[in-house]
Amino acid sequence: MSTRASCVILATIALGAFASSALAQGQDSTPGERYLRVMAEMLPGHYDNANQHYFDGRRRLPAEDRHERVSATIRRIDTPAFGRYVFLWVNQTEAAAGSQRTWRIATLEAGPGAEEVTMRFYLRMQGEIADSELPALKPADLRSTSGCEYVFVRRAEHFVGRQRPRACQFEWEGQAVYTDNEIQLSRAELWFNDHKFTLATGRRITGTASGEPYWLERSRTFHCYADVPGVGGGVATPFQRYDGINLHDKGDTHWFRVATGQEIGLGLRAVTWHVLNEASDDFNRNSLVLSVSERLADGSVKEHGYAFTDPHAERIAINLKWILANCAITSRRDARPEM
Repeated sequence: MSTRASCVILATIALGAFASSALAQGQDSTPGERYLRVMAEMLPGHYDNANQHYFDGRRRLPAEDRHERVSATIRRIDTPAFGRYVFLWVNQTEAAAGSQRTWRIATLEAGPGAEEVTMRFYLRMQGEIADSELPALKPADLRSTSGCEYVFVRRAEHFVGRQRPRACQFEWEGQAVYTDNEIQLSRAELWFNDHKFTLATGRRITGTASGEPYWLERSRTFHCYADVPGVGGGVATPFQRYDGINLHDKGDTHWFRVATGQEIGLGLRAVTWHVLNEASDDFNRNSLVLSVSERLADGSVKEHGYAFTDPHAERIAINLKWILANCAITSRRDARPEM
């Protein structure tokens, strides 16, 4: 074989290899594999149903239709035995009996359908899942019931995950039950049901009587401080600063005692209105509200005042002269000089 012929053959093989490599790099995945990456980015955060809980009471709904105050904190973790997309999911419920927390591991994977994503839960039935045990934690260390996974599909700007009808069955408080629940996830919200039905009769025994899901909204964290008294205008009056107060904007409150002996509460809530409350049929707009309260000696709470602004604002403050409070998304330490 001539030298020239050998070069042509080698060049042809190299070109074919390059073409195969290029084709592999550009090969399409399934929509589900793309949605998996999107969900993994959207899911982490802190969510709270403070607005739903508050307006259930304001609307004077029957007790059986009211939603308890619930929050969820979700963060991605590195726990190799569970796969690549793994999250620690902590729910907190404020009930009449007190605050209760539950810990679980959630995993995401593409499939089973080409446009679907599956979420599985692994529960710690008693006690917390501590950070120190995450690296060595295994699925067998937690409870996971076959048939209780959620299969998600994309719908407009959110994802909807449903359990297969009557597929999730287990023992709960001494009786056989099944769940038929749903989770919805968007950039700003997390909706879920917590419905259990008796296997014998199909009667629902948990959740609100109306069947309405829990509506949790994603929170933002603000860095706050309070000055007592609330001086301003360059007046050289001594004041005491109470710093390092972090509040999320979905109904968070921080209580602290000032030098005068008063116990003061700073509250922050981005209000999502559930009703109309305007004259002349005007439409009331959502607002970010910063409030100042005082816990009195008899245990009652006195409201001193509040300020409100656009719900997407990144700063809010109030000055009642005897106290000034200032909250911002960017802490003063991280704020950059500007004209």
